[in-house]
Amino acid sequence: MPNDAMHHKLDPARFPNMSLQMAAILGFLLDRAYTTPALAELVVTPDGHVLARPAGEVGPMAYLAAEADLRANLRRLGMAAGLDEGEWADYAVRVRHRLGMELGGQGTADRP
Repeated sequence: MPNDAMHHKLDPARFPNMSLQMAAILGFLLDRAYTTPALAELVVTPDGHVLARPAGEVGPMAYLAAEADLRANLRRLGMAAGLDEGEWADYAVRVRHRLGMELGGQGTADRP
């Protein structure tokens, strides 16, 4: 589970221009309900698309983004939040575990 300092640094309330969609994705990633409804399911398809389903909804999943765009946005968020090396490592593990994609190291370029 992410630590309290990391939760505080990544809290959408600290980023007034964060979209509700990104806040929902972050909530899914960190097991927090930053939006209503929260996301119940989020998958990255083998061909690089991000699909999600809000809690309480049935039917097909909705398209959210391209995997490369989400990865870049998650990396930029971690940098803007000022995550230290240990927090970045925890964040990257959470991205890998919950989304099945590699975030990369703290100082690497935005690439898969």
